[in-house]
Order: sequence, then structure tokens, then C-alpha cells
Amino acid sequence: MLRLPDGRLLAGVRLLDGRARTAICAVDADRGELTELVTLPSGGDTSYPGLVWHDELLRVSYYSSHEGRTCVYLADVTLGR
Repeated sequence: MLRLPDGRLLAGVRLLDGRARTAICAVDADRGELTELVTLPSGGDTSYPGLVWHDELLRVSYYSSHEGRTCVYLADVTLGR
């Protein structure tokens, strides 16, 4: 999880609702709700995202096996307000 400078709370998660994927979700702590914002290229064995906020850009490291073998990926994610 990561709190952005504007106060928003984000979580990097593995979602399993018919297909496995790694995603970035907004967290509403008061309601106990997640809202999927971004689905990262992922599938199969995928998880453990690490989140860093730098220069108005979310950087996410994670692993996934969606390309046939398990690899580590780095994604740059631009978030709207």
C-alpha cells in the first residue's frame, strides 16, 4: 500500500475473480472498498507488487508468468486525479 501526497491510498493487489491478474486499486478505508484503477500486463502466477511514487509517477515492480515463463516487470503508471 502507498499513500500519495494528495492523500489518496493505493494498493497493489493480485485479483482472482475468474482470471488472475496484478492490479493497482484505490482504497476507501472508511468503507473497506477497493476500486480497480489499472490492470497490469499479467496473468497465471502473478503477484507481489512493490509501489514507489516519484516525480508524479507511480512505479510498480511485480512478477508474472503471462508470457510463458515467470519474469519480473517494472511498470510506470500515470494516475489521473
